Amino acid sequence: MSVSELQREDRGQSSVVILGMLVILLLTAAVVAGATAVNLEARKLLSAADGASSAAAQSASAAGASPSLSENQVRAAAQDYLSDSGAYQRFTAVEITQASTADGGATAQVELAAAVELPILSWVLPAQVTVTAESHARVSLNR
Repeated sequence: MSVSELQREDRGQSSVVILGMLVILLLTAAVVAGATAVNLEARKLLSAADGASSAAAQSASAAGASPSLSENQVRAAAQDYLSDSGAYQRFTAVEITQASTADGGATAQVELAAAVELPILSWVLPAQVTVTAESHARVSLNR
């Protein structure tokens, strides 16, 4: 084989390598964008869960020597907070997955879940991830 025949056989090979590297680069960018979107939504959901548990703790009724909470109070206060703060509009399919008390009604526990759409990947796949956030707030008595 002559040199010119070898050059003709190699023609176009670099295009395939460049195209393959471009696909890998785009897929990496899509994964990074998706992970960033999930992380940001999880942080926003945690902020909403913090507010909901704090609102629940502040709604404690003073029955006896120290204020205490019931699970119904925690759920109702959390729902009111989410409605008032606009969380139902900001998040996709947000719901209170758990509203409970601990320490004899002195701590409000709220867990929220929401769906996150993955950017770029949702064009190809039904890409939706559920994120959850849990927060606790303690009832305080100031005299």
